[in-house]
Amino acid sequence: MESNRVNPSLGIYVHIPFCERKCFYCDFYSIENHSRRDEFTASLIKEIGLFSDRHPQFQADTIFFGGGTPSLLKPREVERILKALHEAFDITGQVEFTMECNPGTVDTAYLSEYRQLGVNRISFGVQSFFDDELKFLQRIHTSKEAVEAFEKARKGGFEDINIDLMYALPGQLAERHITNLGRAILLHPTHLSVYALIVESGTPLFKAVEKREITPADDETEAAMYEATMNFLVGSGYNHYEVSNYSLQGRECRHNLKYWNSEDYIGFGPSAHSHLQNNRWWNVSSLREYLGLLDDGTMPVASTEALTREQMLDEFLFLQLRQGKLDLDRLRAEFSFDPDQEFISHAIDSGHFERAEGVLRLTNKGFTVCDEIAKEMLR
Repeated sequence: MESNRVNPSLGIYVHIPFCERKCFYCDFYSIENHSRRDEFTASLIKEIGLFSDRHPQFQADTIFFGGGTPSLLKPREVERILKALHEAFDITGQVEFTMECNPGTVDTAYLSEYRQLGVNRISFGVQSFFDDELKFLQRIHTSKEAVEAFEKARKGGFEDINIDLMYALPGQLAERHITNLGRAILLHPTHLSVYALIVESGTPLFKAVEKREITPADDETEAAMYEATMNFLVGSGYNHYEVSNYSLQGRECRHNLKYWNSEDYIGFGPSAHSHLQNNRWWNVSSLREYLGLLDDGTMPVASTEALTREQMLDEFLFLQLRQGKLDLDRLRAEFSFDPDQEFISHAIDSGHFERAEGVLRLTNKGFTVCDEIAKEMLR
């Protein structure tokens, strides 16, 4: 039996590739040259139209503008893109519409206009409330500007606001990270995404580490800070619903849950990924190629794959565990897969799992090694 039950309402992701300045740790596709931005908007709208011409009108209930820095878009640009999406999809009901924002690019008037256009969730890439850490991360905003951006969003009518934070920076003390978390929750965000700094291959950070100019935090320090994060945020009333994500009750990011539950989503823009009925494809990661293909009337797809049962099983296990659970009934029904009971018993005895009505739930200790648990189950 196939694992992905077709979701009648899919998610829409739009990748905006422009940044004021690319952060040295980031491996997402983005560029600092904005000279072809008008062409990009026109091509993005063309891509949405081409998809619509070749597919039935799907229902959609989440929209996510990511990047890059989507908050660089003028409201009229957002309006044009949104108009094309409404023509291509049946977007009705309680739609979650998220826009990622860099606190250094926030314009009060823009925020108010975004809200009027239907954006109802803002995600701020704050990363730290310490200016020296922001300087190290090469962010373009200050701690003060981050707080001011959050307050502007509240005044602009936004109730759902996420804050991104980073930890395990080189030389960062655990006390500093806890202070960062404390400063974040003083703003009363509905959601926090808290990530360890990862040294991604090909980034300037990776090259600096290779040259031994920067020494990353060791695994033990990172694990201790992660456990402190879980304890602090859960103790502050946030639900830990995914490895790096915490929300107030009912304020989970519905769009990201589609990724984590292997539901359907369609991505537009350079480097955007899509998943539809157990097929996956992704766009070219080059604005020049993206514009050229669409100018020729060709979808800007770099590659496609049909997911095998083994791939779906692998992803189901990894994604379930990243959400802190494992539904054993679904695992048996959809994949005819029964984990080794001796391994399960050992994981419970060692304090990694708790059993609850057909579902295994990860403890904090289990969250720290959830990927390793998935790998063991698949052996």
